[in-house]
Amino acid sequence: MGWMIMLLAVLLLIAWVALRGAGWKTLLVGSGDGENELEAKYAYLKTNDVKCRLKVEAAAGMGIAQSELASRGRSTFKLDVHKNDVERATELLQQFDRQQMPL
Repeated sequence: MGWMIMLLAVLLLIAWVALRGAGWKTLLVGSGDGENELEAKYAYLKTNDVKCRLKVEAAAGMGIAQSELASRGRSTFKLDVHKNDVERATELLQQFDRQQMPL
């Protein structure tokens, strides 16, 4: 009986992980110095009521003992947008890029 509960718990965990990412599309990926630009674009989308998230994924082999500052240089940053907001987010990001271009 105990193994059945454990199996059910594992299956529920797998389903939760699979569904957690459903409905999101990664629009931009960056690392290192690109973090500031992605954060600016994330903030721009949020101020325009676009449902989005900024995810940080540490590089493989990163130890817990390393400082956050050191790990940021080797991390990957992803700007995800909810599937219902992808078209609007794409338009807004193009607008953002035009505004940032020097004259």
